[in-house]
Amino acid sequence: MRSNQVSRLGNARFVAASASEWVSVHIHSLALAATFHRRPCILAAFFLFGLSLAPAQTPPATEPTVTWRDLATLPIEGKGWTDTKATYDRLPAKAEGVVRAPVWGLAQDSAGLRIRFVTDANVIRARWTLRKANRLAMPHMPATGVSGLDLYVRDAGEWRWLANGRPEKPDTNERILVQGIKKEKREYLLYLPLYNGVSSVEIGLPPGASFAPAPDRYTARKSIVFYGTSILQGGCASRPGMAYPSIVGRMLDWPIINLGFSGNGKTEPEMAQLLAELDPAAYVLDSLPNLDVAQVKERVEPFVAALRAKHPQTPIVLVENVNYADNGFVESRRAKVAEANGYLRTLYDRLKKGGDAHLHYVHAGHLLGGDGEDTVDGTHPTDLGFMRMAQGVTPIVREALQGAGHTVSDHEGFVPLFDGKTLAGWAPHEGMPPLHLAGKWWVEDGQLLGSQDPPGKGGLLWVEKPFSDFILKLQVKLTYPMDSGIFVRVGPDGRSHQICLDYRPGSDVGAIFIPFIGHAYVYRNQEGARLVRPDDWNDVVVRMEGEPARIRVWMNDRLMTDFQHTEQSTKGIPAVGGIALQVHPDVAGLTTWKPGAAVRYRNILIKELK
Repeated sequence: MRSNQVSRLGNARFVAASASEWVSVHIHSLALAATFHRRPCILAAFFLFGLSLAPAQTPPATEPTVTWRDLATLPIEGKGWTDTKATYDRLPAKAEGVVRAPVWGLAQDSAGLRIRFVTDANVIRARWTLRKANRLAMPHMPATGVSGLDLYVRDAGEWRWLANGRPEKPDTNERILVQGIKKEKREYLLYLPLYNGVSSVEIGLPPGASFAPAPDRYTARKSIVFYGTSILQGGCASRPGMAYPSIVGRMLDWPIINLGFSGNGKTEPEMAQLLAELDPAAYVLDSLPNLDVAQVKERVEPFVAALRAKHPQTPIVLVENVNYADNGFVESRRAKVAEANGYLRTLYDRLKKGGDAHLHYVHAGHLLGGDGEDTVDGTHPTDLGFMRMAQGVTPIVREALQGAGHTVSDHEGFVPLFDGKTLAGWAPHEGMPPLHLAGKWWVEDGQLLGSQDPPGKGGLLWVEKPFSDFILKLQVKLTYPMDSGIFVRVGPDGRSHQICLDYRPGSDVGAIFIPFIGHAYVYRNQEGARLVRPDDWNDVVVRMEGEPARIRVWMNDRLMTDFQHTEQSTKGIPAVGGIALQVHPDVAGLTTWKPGAAVRYRNILIKELK
């Protein structure tokens, strides 16, 4: 059914790619590899090639036809109070003179503030004026995070990073954020600087481009209020959207308020009173790194009590002190963290036993990775560290919100293809060649199982509907060796695009194969098997869109496949079709199943893209 020979069409695609296309694709992947895999040679390559990206950040020539829009005219998300002294302050005007001077000064930083808007512009510029001339960057934190902007775009119900504004001057900066995008209405989200304030922020659009406030998608959702230290404020993120409270907000698609105060998240009573004035969906308290052990024991419980007195049913999430990278070597640091966290756990247990049903807890082991590679200086996270923290905090916050009666969904807009109980909507594909008309499919413990039956014989089970552009989510459990796959845009004769799940010798997990019309492989991926969790559940996301189709596949939160068809490579494949799952028959020298093994699928969901 699949040839081991790489398709000439697939090779032709890469040969034909222009040098500029090669650079634009590989620069992005090199940057990610350098960030997450810590390979110095790749990082060096990124900076060498990165020179080609400079024009996108070059200050534009004076263009009197650009229309500038003041974003202060739109709702500013992330503000807990409207009665602020300056537009982009984080504390109310009345807090001046009540909180300590350093806290008041840090409240002028715009950490966590964001603005959403809708435009159809094909070029988006930004112009912003900074408040702190002496803080463009810091020795351990880049200007893009301290004083830059961060632009996201709404894509299929999720926020995707698009561009950043790189500051070079201590006062007013003007940059092209993105250009050359297709002219159509999109919703954008702009994060403001983490460690600097702004007095004005404007978006520059071409003549005739539309501009409007974004939909009120968060009106019914109270914000999650985060309070804490420099780590919470976002030090030392490379850009504003990477502060961990903001990542949690995007993961949950929930508004957040960032009340991190670098070095000054001291858990003081005046801050407790201010926070108690708010009416949030939940509080997340992460202030232990700014306290010595005596202060932890003196201040944390009264702080929690002040919030609980005003908000008896609001979830409060207590976050332990992160385990610093040098804890194993510097005894004083290790002892402080251990004693502070020990007290916090004792307090949590006592309050829970006392009847506080809405108190929640994040263990330090759910924060940084413990490998010493996710901080800048042993304390402040890199983007990798912030992502790890968000992945640890988000499930606890989700549980807290759900426990308080809030509806939180990871799958907004998705509909199930499998009900977990029956094969309703699914049927064997009867239009396949004889070799693929067998196999056994059944439901067990909420799972959809497929096996060879009789031994060595397989087939397809499908949902016969006209799907075109969509996102498919599912979980799959693979036992070595076996050969399965996901077929998309499946026609009545089986012609389709196959995402291979060939977990066997010569594996091609994530390869794209064109069955039954002689195209064979158009994309190989013999490294994809490294992402498989053997005999465990694997999260798979397939994004199919366009014609010729672009196919992207993620496994366990890693991009495994990104393939763009050409008109030639997709010739003869239906533009719309069903979704199918495969049990591959045995093929001499190619495919062998472990006797009696079954491939298992569950949580099969789809969202069609307009």
